[in-house]
Formats: sequence, structure tokens, C-alpha cells
Amino acid sequence: MNFLEQLAAEWYEYSGYFVRTNIKFGPRARGGYFGEIDVVGYKSETREFIHVETSTDSDSWKKREVKFKRKFSTARRHYMEVFRFKDVDIRPIQIAIVGFNLKPSDKTKSWKSSPPTGSLYGKIKIEVIHIPKFLHDIYEKLKDKDPQKDAIPESYPLLRAIQYSAFYNKK
Repeated sequence: MNFLEQLAAEWYEYSGYFVRTNIKFGPRARGGYFGEIDVVGYKSETREFIHVETSTDSDSWKKREVKFKRKFSTARRHYMEVFRFKDVDIRPIQIAIVGFNLKPSDKTKSWKSSPPTGSLYGKIKIEVIHIPKFLHDIYEKLKDKDPQKDAIPESYPLLRAIQYSAFYNKK
């Protein structure tokens, strides 16, 4: 698991989601799998199901769009076999956290993704979050949280490091 997957997993778990990482799905007849989901989370009180894919590539936006649409649509075909929800009306929130090739117009980019044939989910939007924005959002939520009075649990080492940095380096 790379640092970005780890950070996303820590953040969503800390935010109240039940999180799993690096989930292989769709076993192939001759071995291996069709794919792997970086991070998934489920928050029972709000019935939110998130699927997060991360990337630090420097591909063009066109290549990224193709890659992420493929990753998310392939995974969607297998959600119900991997996560046996009793409530089949769950709509996944699909998030791509990416870096590099940042242009001002891309800061709020999203892609529409068509469902796989026979999908329960309908058309789904893939929310694109740039690594700097993801880090900034975490920073903003943790900057006033005093580590001496309300430390992030040590089971979240990346978040704890951000908490210390944010709290002691406020501008």
C-alpha cells in the first residue's frame, strides 16, 4: 500500500467509516484477479459507501479519465460479491485522489461514468480530488485539534503527523 492509499484509509476510518484496503475481486479461472480496490469505506449511520482509488501518476487528463472509468466500472461489477450488503440500494461514492498535472480548471474535475450492463447503480459521477486539496482539507480539520489534549490515535500515524504539523505550524 502506498502512502496515499494509507492516508485515505486512515482519514476515512478516522471520519467514521468502516474501512478495508487492497481488496482483490473477480478471481480469474487461471489464477489472479480482474482488479483490486484501493480503499473502500462504509458509514452505517449515513449508509454511505465510498470507493477510493489513488494515483500519483503524471498522465494526461484524457488517459486518467480512461483509466479511472475502467477501474471504477470493473470494480462496480463485483461490489455485491465482495460486500454482501442486505440493502441493495446503496449508491457508491467513487473518488479518485490524484496528483501532478494540476491546472486551475482541474481543481473541481469530475467524470461521469456509465454503469456496467445490468448494474444496480445507474450512472455514477467520479469525484476527482487533487492530493494538495485532500491534504489541505485534512489540515483544516486538524489544525485546531491540540495533540496534548486530543491526540489522533497512534493507529493513524500519518494523520497524527499531520495533526502535529498543522497544530504547531498555524499561520
